[in-house]
Amino acid sequence: MSVKFYTRFVADLGTKGPSEYTGIVELGGQDSVPTDPRRVATLIARDLDLEAEEIRVLQWARLH
Repeated sequence: MSVKFYTRFVADLGTKGPSEYTGIVELGGQDSVPTDPRRVATLIARDLDLEAEEIRVLQWARLH
């Protein structure tokens, strides 16, 4: 089951610098809604092939 979130986060893209994203993110394989920002960062990083430390979650909310 996938969960859709409205999210706003900053990804550190190394030499390209930080990039801010605002929009809908669909996280696959979730049975529950993550409430810890570190867990959300880990899931976003996994989907973007980045490290969790490279993601700073600013805002997120589950869409119904």
